[in-house]
Amino acid sequence: MLVSEGQKLGALTVLMLSLFYYGFSLHHARQPVLESPIPWGRQESESVAIEVRGSGAEGIYFMPKGTAFDHISKAAGMPEGHSRLRSPEWGISDGALLVISPAGEVTIGEMSAAGRLALGLRVDLNRASEEDLSLVPGIGDRMAAQIIQLRLEKGAFRDLSDLMTVPGIKEKKLNSLKDYLMVRRAWGQI
Repeated sequence: MLVSEGQKLGALTVLMLSLFYYGFSLHHARQPVLESPIPWGRQESESVAIEVRGSGAEGIYFMPKGTAFDHISKAAGMPEGHSRLRSPEWGISDGALLVISPAGEVTIGEMSAAGRLALGLRVDLNRASEEDLSLVPGIGDRMAAQIIQLRLEKGAFRDLSDLMTVPGIKEKKLNSLKDYLMVRRAWGQI
């Protein structure tokens, strides 16, 4: 069998690339494994996700349920006694957003709908905007607008089953939406 110069050059090129790839793989395997991109903790069934913005350690933290604010501030790298909590009537719950000002004041809010959905957290039907609802799998722009219209007419949803009056939402659709939506009770509501 006769082998041309082009075939020899091609085989040599493939061999060189293979050796380079193998060497790179060996070098990369010896590098230390970097920590998870999530700053603290692991997402487990008995943890809450808390987003921190405005500190040196911004990110999403998974903390055990009921973790005190000072433990959260310590995990987020805030100096002890430096942060002052504003809006103390809000509890720090799953999907909370802590915004820390340069003066150390902490305001509690809620994560964006996109962030909540990405973490597998449900979105409050009574607080979601039309854009938020359109991010929910199974709800398009038209259905989101219909849900907002129904909410305006009702004042607020008392239960997810209230969605059954929206055209296109029957029991099967409602069951699929339960993974993404919730109705949070208003303060003082029984």
